[in-house]
Amino acid sequence: MAGRGGVEKTPKGELVWDGKVPSECQSDPSILRFNPERQWEIAHEPLHLGIDVGKTKTPGIGPGIPFAHQLKEKAGQKAGIVGLVPCARGGTLIEQWIKNPSNPSATFYQNFIERIKTSEKEGGVVRALFWYQGESDAAMNDTAQRYKDNLKKFITDIRNDIKPRFLPVIIVKIALYDFFMKHDTHNLPAVRAAEDAVQKELPDIITIDSWELPMNLTTFEGFSWDHGHFNTATEIALGKWLADTYLAHYGHLL
Repeated sequence: MAGRGGVEKTPKGELVWDGKVPSECQSDPSILRFNPERQWEIAHEPLHLGIDVGKTKTPGIGPGIPFAHQLKEKAGQKAGIVGLVPCARGGTLIEQWIKNPSNPSATFYQNFIERIKTSEKEGGVVRALFWYQGESDAAMNDTAQRYKDNLKKFITDIRNDIKPRFLPVIIVKIALYDFFMKHDTHNLPAVRAAEDAVQKELPDIITIDSWELPMNLTTFEGFSWDHGHFNTATEIALGKWLADTYLAHYGHLL
């Protein structure tokens, strides 16, 4: 979700973004980003720069800005100014995002809620959550088996904490398990099944399947050099699909 499109490995083993920005990802004065300092600015790639941080994390092209461009193209003036609130952190388990007041180190959830609430103080209205996570959970059978209950709790807690805001959620079903992690007992089917189950058990949840994106799990066409992250073209396709999905189900609310 944070995006690794255009991220390459140098001969020295360093991960760097190539800096190439396709037309679908160009900055636009009517597409804003809620930055790490919790201020609005004109969105630019990489959208998750300063958000998805860590020694092994190098943000590149993701689906966010292509989503916004597609939304504005299809919805026209109804789209208004599109604000993106990036929150993704690559390589995390869903249990790291679960609300847990008794654990002061469980900061991901609190930061997430604070970013939502703060983004609305200057007139913004959060219209939807896009959730594309679970590869790390799928790398281990025990976390994969707990995924459905954890995802239900995560979404339910968010909706309770931002009431009365109506919050539809669009879930992207994962394509792979995280083979960069220890994965002796990986269980991709369990996480994919959990994502479908949550759609059925909670209201206003839509799922789209990343297996239907323009990529190939055998040849790894559509993936970056590491075969574990989407390349720029696939990220752009995902962003456009998210926009089309939102408009098909909730465009009347704009």
